[in-house]
Amino acid sequence: MQMKRCDRNQMPALWSGFDAAAPGSDQTVTLIKGARAEAMADAAVKYSGHLDRLATHVANEGLSAAEIVELMRQESEQLGRAGRGAAI
Repeated sequence: MQMKRCDRNQMPALWSGFDAAAPGSDQTVTLIKGARAEAMADAAVKYSGHLDRLATHVANEGLSAAEIVELMRQESEQLGRAGRGAAI
């Protein structure tokens, strides 16, 4: 399922048969929330490191403003593809 901003609040197909009243569902929900928070924290660390390396490259190469803008656009496209499952 490809997520868009307008459908982020909808339940994915994976949750369509989930019964929140079933025994053990509280533990399942807690486990899933914890895993999601951990994944988001991991993604933030990776993104921060990527931005740091990009800033170092810009400083070391002495890029012009136009070159920096173009580099940022390229990186944005690359990260967008990675978000859709492609390798970085």
